[in-house]
Amino acid sequence: MTDEDNKEIPPAQPAHGPQAGPAGPERGSDKPAEKVDNRPLAIKPGADHGPEMTFEILGATHEPFAAQPTLRFELGASEPSNREIYAITLTAQINFDPARRDYDAATKDDLFELFGAPERWPSTTRSFLWTHAKTLVHTFSGAITFGMEVPCTADLEMVASRYIQALPDGEVPLSFHFTGRVLYAAPNRQVQVVHLPWTTKAEYKMPVSVFGNMIKHHHGESGFANLHNDTLDALKAYKRQRGLHTFDACVLDLLERAPAPNPEEAIG
Repeated sequence: MTDEDNKEIPPAQPAHGPQAGPAGPERGSDKPAEKVDNRPLAIKPGADHGPEMTFEILGATHEPFAAQPTLRFELGASEPSNREIYAITLTAQINFDPARRDYDAATKDDLFELFGAPERWPSTTRSFLWTHAKTLVHTFSGAITFGMEVPCTADLEMVASRYIQALPDGEVPLSFHFTGRVLYAAPNRQVQVVHLPWTTKAEYKMPVSVFGNMIKHHHGESGFANLHNDTLDALKAYKRQRGLHTFDACVLDLLERAPAPNPEEAIG
């Protein structure tokens, strides 16, 4: 065995030199830890910020051939730079804004169960949710109009139906709060995606007659109230016993037989 064979082989060294972890430099190293710059990157002048979408509600009507009562809102979308918008996946949260209209004394009485006594209305008539709706906006540049369908119900147990049907005339104040994604053409013609800002909204005052005509078209002069199964069974039995043909006649018979209310016991 030669002296060359007796040489001690040194330990292997890292291929890329000493590495400093997030807790500090490598043990035994005098090299200080590298500082990480957490400051946000500056936006370069002329950078593409994406399309600036605006929406408006142009009108509302009902779908006469829908299987259930359905409103169709006509919307407009515009983008000032006229860049090509490939598509928008759009969701709208539709709220009632009761404080944006006036009410006479009779209407305030009808809305007592929803908003309480008139002196409480400044705090109880705040914006509240009606429903959500979705639609897909197709390719356009500059501006486009499109529809958004909203299924409705005449069930008087639903707050929305009770509110709208308590309004004798005038308009229903609504606000549309939009979310979604916009697919658009960047300056280099690549497809880019941007989210709509949470502040994207539009206000609209829907004529009360639009909702009323829709309900009348589908249900005539009928209304709906949600009853427990036990209550329905009791009404069926009463209807058979009295020889009545409809639930409407059954309820009228019960009302006629009920004692007259005492005004002194009425809730003020």
